[in-house]
Amino acid sequence: MRKRNVAAVMDTVIGEHTTFTGKIESEGSIKVEGRVDGDIKAGGDITILANAVVVGNIWCKNIILSGTVTGNIHAKGTLHLESTSRLKGDVEIHSLVTDEGSTFEGNCKMTEPTADTDDKKKKWDFKRSEPTKSVVEEKEG
Repeated sequence: MRKRNVAAVMDTVIGEHTTFTGKIESEGSIKVEGRVDGDIKAGGDITILANAVVVGNIWCKNIILSGTVTGNIHAKGTLHLESTSRLKGDVEIHSLVTDEGSTFEGNCKMTEPTADTDDKKKKWDFKRSEPTKSVVEEKEG
C-alpha cells in the first residue's frame, strides 16, 4: 500500500539563520529551523528540524523533533523523536515514538487522548500541570 504525501501547512517558520528570543504563541502550526530561546505554544503541530535548537517549554498538539530541545514538552497527541533528536526535559504526551539514535533525558507522563470537541471548546487550554517529579509506586497483590 502506498503512503499519501500530505504536505503540512506551517503558519510560522523560524528560519535556519534566525534566533528568536521571547515567547511564541500561535493557533496554527510552527516549524523551527533556527534557534528559539523561550516558550512555544501552538494550537497545531510543531516541527523542529535537525539543526534547530529550542531552549524553553513547548505546548502543542503533536511534535516532530529532529533537533535539540532543552525544556518540558506538553503535547495532546504524539511526540516523535527522530534519530538526530536530543531532548532534555520532562514530557507530558499521549503517544511517544522514538527512532534509534534519539536521546531523551527526563521523565515521561502518558495522558489520555482528548476528544476533538474538547479541543474546539478549549482552544487555548495550556493549563496542564508540569510533569510530576515523583515516582508512582505499584502495590503488589
